Amino acid sequence: MNFSFYSGAVGAQTMQDRIDVISNNIANLNTDGYKTKNGTFTDLIYSQMGSGQGVQAGLNHGSGSKMSKTDTIFAQGNLTHTGLPLDYAINGDGFFALYDPLTQTRTYTRDGSFQLSQQQNGEFYITNSSGKWVLDQNGNPITAESPEGSHQIGVFVFAQKNGMQSVGNTEFIPVGKNGNPTATDGQGVLIQGAVEDSNVDFAREMAEILQTQRVYQMSLKMVQTSDEIESTINSLR
Repeated sequence: MNFSFYSGAVGAQTMQDRIDVISNNIANLNTDGYKTKNGTFTDLIYSQMGSGQGVQAGLNHGSGSKMSKTDTIFAQGNLTHTGLPLDYAINGDGFFALYDPLTQTRTYTRDGSFQLSQQQNGEFYITNSSGKWVLDQNGNPITAESPEGSHQIGVFVFAQKNGMQSVGNTEFIPVGKNGNPTATDGQGVLIQGAVEDSNVDFAREMAEILQTQRVYQMSLKMVQTSDEIESTINSLR
């Protein structure tokens, strides 16, 4: 097997995956509460090179790399004051809790742009844009007769945020290592009439995509060169 050809092809696919992650970050530049995703890469299998007659040369050659996972950067974004009574932002650590009455699942988000939604029982619940109920610190849905006034929005913190599963729409589901959510009273961290902006650094993302495109081009050049070498060898035969 021509390892240079294989490594170049795998490298090009890996850079394409990285471009997809960066493009998603840029596309969510103006999404409230969005957290930047960062691709994590790992080496593929290494093999020992032989020097003939079954003797190992003491050198290894690799088979390229792949993107093993995407990590979430939970750094806080800037806060934008909207003046809307159902907009909330968390200044510091914590998440809003959402409950989906259809799937009966609970998710967590930093996007605090809420609204009132009338339910089948006639009451108005505070929900997010997808219709999921916003929970108070006791884990109960919040009802309100009017957008005005103060609402008992729950803020929940985790001992460990790394590894939370992103399920789209700026929402996360905790895994075992995150521990159980702990409710706070929101005092000092909950800001009404404001939302948290995306924490995407546009300049950094543009630099990353230019670098990735360059590596992608070099990987394709490696494939092309390997193919030319094979063609030359075949013509000599």
